[in-house]
Amino acid sequence: MTPVFRHALGSDFDRLHPNVAWRYGIDSTSGVAQICSGIYESVYISSALPPPALWHYAKRNALPSKTSRMVPFTQGYYCYSDELGRESLAVLRNFQYTTGPRKLNSLLVAGRTGLVDYFGDGPEFLYPIEPSVTRSGELLLESGPMRWLGRGPKVGMRGLFTAQMKYIEGWDEKRDRFRCDATVRNPVIGEIMHFRGWFTAVDQACSLRDIPDEAWPVNLVDREN
Repeated sequence: MTPVFRHALGSDFDRLHPNVAWRYGIDSTSGVAQICSGIYESVYISSALPPPALWHYAKRNALPSKTSRMVPFTQGYYCYSDELGRESLAVLRNFQYTTGPRKLNSLLVAGRTGLVDYFGDGPEFLYPIEPSVTRSGELLLESGPMRWLGRGPKVGMRGLFTAQMKYIEGWDEKRDRFRCDATVRNPVIGEIMHFRGWFTAVDQACSLRDIPDEAWPVNLVDREN
């Protein structure tokens, strides 16, 4: 199988910094998972979000639970082919707040028309992703407007409700570690959330049986836009 980012980037994948290319070179036939650990120097959740919504989506592992600084974290990257035959990369993040651990899970899928990122255990949200490579070899992910996948009335995620994500990851040559910066913005509220910091990563042997249950969403969603 082709790794999800090589599938999406094509020949541009080879312009990634070699360490970033190594990070995202695994696929469902590799027999490895990628295990990362580091520090989020800043985690932010806007106070403009209604507390019930924040509680709801944090509980479903679709949002960090609170603003903080210098938060230790781990994240695991697990590859598999889903029931629809799509190459998939599950990202399981664990924020080690002093009040206890909280999770933020997402699933990147090489879809029929491009890269798709599903957030939360439901999943709760969908982001169509446009990946690119910066001049310095960083991986840049920019999303189209967020799509809501939850139950209940379908609120159009446009205009005042638009939420778009930007994620950038690169290699810090001076400190021999990765840096990452994720931001979600709304045209009215401004920044809804961010988490940014540094981490190191290692490969770990991982068969299909070793992949954690939470790497699979509760519901298989074939919607990609």
